[in-house]
Amino acid sequence: MNVISNSSPLIALSCLDQLTILEHMFKSVVIPDAVYRETVTLNRYEPQRTRIQVASETFIKVFKPNVHHLFTRNLGDGEKGVLNLGIEQQPDIVLLDDKKARNEAIALSLTPVFTTDVLKRAVKIGLLASYQDVTRELILHEIYLPESHSL
Repeated sequence: MNVISNSSPLIALSCLDQLTILEHMFKSVVIPDAVYRETVTLNRYEPQRTRIQVASETFIKVFKPNVHHLFTRNLGDGEKGVLNLGIEQQPDIVLLDDKKARNEAIALSLTPVFTTDVLKRAVKIGLLASYQDVTRELILHEIYLPESHSL
């Protein structure tokens, strides 16, 4: 399965020390260089920063988009990068939590998936014990994710 991710799934999973869920579920994940910058270069929070950096040396692949589409919505650099790579690579899914970015993805015929969808799927296949425990832990890290539908 081809997957492109924005920052929020990486940050959430790194807070849980569960980035390898992405590897187990998808084998590899592509991120735009802007997401790498947001999550590693500019991120001052440890150990999340280091966890993402280490993952980018194994199963997370960093790409610079060649396409630079002009979006109608006001989006961050990471979201723009995900969508531009999505236009280029036509992945099976894009991991996005931002509502504006998700709407733009749908307009581009991409399939956006919430981080919470990934977490629920991880519980279902036995990679995590409890969805409620995970969401409580994220709240302790002051990470609030939009509720999902299903993966």
